[in-house]
Amino acid sequence: MKRFSLMLLGAAGAFFVLSPAQAADFRVIQWDNTRICQIYDMTWLIKPFPSNYKVLTKSLPNYAAAVDAKGKIAKKANCSI
Repeated sequence: MKRFSLMLLGAAGAFFVLSPAQAADFRVIQWDNTRICQIYDMTWLIKPFPSNYKVLTKSLPNYAAAVDAKGKIAKKANCSI
């Protein structure tokens, strides 16, 4: 039974490793009431809550590009943090 459980666990792990990953959709958002900017991955099933935010960037391919974009926006004094 233990061997079967390990085999099943290995098969499930291989499925997740080999299945194509969903492309990320990183964006920089700004909360209206605090002007705090945040990096958010819009592919998540849960959208930012509450919905009082503005999207400041187009879709960015990875987290590093989003950090770079947030830094450029912060230099323009659009973000409080």
